[in-house]
Amino acid sequence: MTSTNNERDSLADKVRLILAPIRGVTDVVYREAFAGCFGGFDEAVAPFVPLKQGHSLRPVELQQLAPDRNRCMPVCPQVLTNHPPTFSAVLRELRDVGHEEVNWNLGCPHPAVVGRGRGAGLLSEPNRIDAILADVLKDAPVRLSVKLRLGYHDPDEFVAVMEVLNRYPLARVILHARTADQMYDGAVDMERAAQVLALCRHPFVFNGDITHVAEFSERRRKLPGTASWMVGRGALGNPFLPALLKGAPPLSVAVRRGQLIKFHGLLFDGYGRMMSGARHQRDKMMEQWDYLSRSFADPGAVLARIRRSSYDQYESVVDWVFGQPLA
Repeated sequence: MTSTNNERDSLADKVRLILAPIRGVTDVVYREAFAGCFGGFDEAVAPFVPLKQGHSLRPVELQQLAPDRNRCMPVCPQVLTNHPPTFSAVLRELRDVGHEEVNWNLGCPHPAVVGRGRGAGLLSEPNRIDAILADVLKDAPVRLSVKLRLGYHDPDEFVAVMEVLNRYPLARVILHARTADQMYDGAVDMERAAQVLALCRHPFVFNGDITHVAEFSERRRKLPGTASWMVGRGALGNPFLPALLKGAPPLSVAVRRGQLIKFHGLLFDGYGRMMSGARHQRDKMMEQWDYLSRSFADPGAVLARIRRSSYDQYESVVDWVFGQPLA
């Protein structure tokens, strides 16, 4: 083995990858199917559970997060809240079902969330973040991590927020290097990401636009010391990406096609058990095809054909799709 290969293997061994939380997509069915077909991820952060003031988690939410249902890909629950008593009560619930870490969402950019002072809507209020953490962490039964953006409107809001976060014993800080105003548009801000990394006293996780191996190498060069890397839409559109990021060799077209077919089958069967009826099962698969279509050379044609299919035509259309050229 050459020194170049040794260096590549050494780097790959150090890469820790986390599946990003994508609401409506990366649920327990998706996570288990992905782990069974592609690999590459070490763990996942689950899509956030929006906490209702004074309410416990619903049984369906606990089932999604149960450790015994997430054996193939360990999962860290994520909660969305700005109410300390409810926050603390849910941390105890999650501890009781076996979780040791819970993630607090300070990054969701959607107007319905930020307008209520939750998610990234808290980033312009560091004193409020401070008060919530002080209350929740005084007797927290689990470790707490935080996922945030650079700011709500101002990309420099992270400075005051990091001063607050550094005062508490957090498990890690996950940064999506955009503001809430940007949503998912424009380039991630690598310069400010490096500033967050320099300020952060906790293990640092980078999230944002990791879609190619060369691009990932550049991210690693610019952010040395990053503990883990969170990958979302890049892996949803190309589920072979995480393994490639860890140094796995490219697969043949035939092998990739076979794995995609297996993956679709696991998703379809999993949602068949979860949903009530073929129509709901097919509708749930539509959310997956927004990303799965990108595995094909002509994703627009694939997605259009899938979307036109009725629930009783769905499986025959899928057979046609898997005969199309891959990307």
